[in-house]
Amino acid sequence: MDWNRYARSGELSTVSFREERAATVVLLVDSREAAYRAPDEDTPNAVERSVEAAGEAFSALLSTGDRVGIASYGPEACWLAPATGEQHRATARRLLADHPSFSVSPSEEPFYPSIALRRLRRRLPADAQIVLFSPATDDYIATVAERLNAYGHQLTLISPDPTTDDTATRRLARLERDTRLRRLRSHGIRVIDWGERPLAVELARATRRWSR
Repeated sequence: MDWNRYARSGELSTVSFREERAATVVLLVDSREAAYRAPDEDTPNAVERSVEAAGEAFSALLSTGDRVGIASYGPEACWLAPATGEQHRATARRLLADHPSFSVSPSEEPFYPSIALRRLRRRLPADAQIVLFSPATDDYIATVAERLNAYGHQLTLISPDPTTDDTATRRLARLERDTRLRRLRSHGIRVIDWGERPLAVELARATRRWSR
C-alpha cells in the first residue's frame, strides 16, 4: 500500500507498475464482539469506524486498477473475493451497508476463531496484501495479524483507538493496547494507531516514522 501517497494527496493506491501487474488487496474487518468498543456512548464504535474506512479504501483502490476484496473476522462470515469493475464496487457497497458482519452492534451468533482463520486462509489469494481494521483490544487479534503476516501476506493494521484514560481500569486497557501495537511493529507489521484525528493525518504521521 502506498501510504506515503495517501498522506500527501488523499489518494490510496498500491506500489506497483500497473502496466505489468495490478495488486490484490483484501480489506479485513475485525467484527468480533471484542472489537465493538467506543470511548463513550456518543462516539461510533471501532467496528463502525473500520467499516467506513474500509469503504473509502475499497473505492480508492478499485479506482486505481487493483483487485480488491472484503472479508470479516467474526461470527457472521463475509467474503467478497478480490475483483475489479463497477459491478464489484456496487456489490461491496451493499455488503458494507447491509451485511450482518458489519452491523453497529455485535452478533449473538457463536464464533469459532480457529475455524474462521482456517477458512480465511483457504480463501486468500497467495499474493494478497491484507489491510486489517481492528481496535486491537485483545491479544488474540494480534496473534491473528502475526500469523497472516508470517504466512506471506504483507499486512497493515489500521487500528481505531477506542480507549480512554478517565479511570484506572481504562488507563490499564490503554496501556495494554499500546503494548500490543508495539509488539506488532516489532514483528515488522505496519501499524496506524488511529485516534480522534482524520485517518489521513494519522497516516501522515505513520509514514514519516516508516521513512526514518
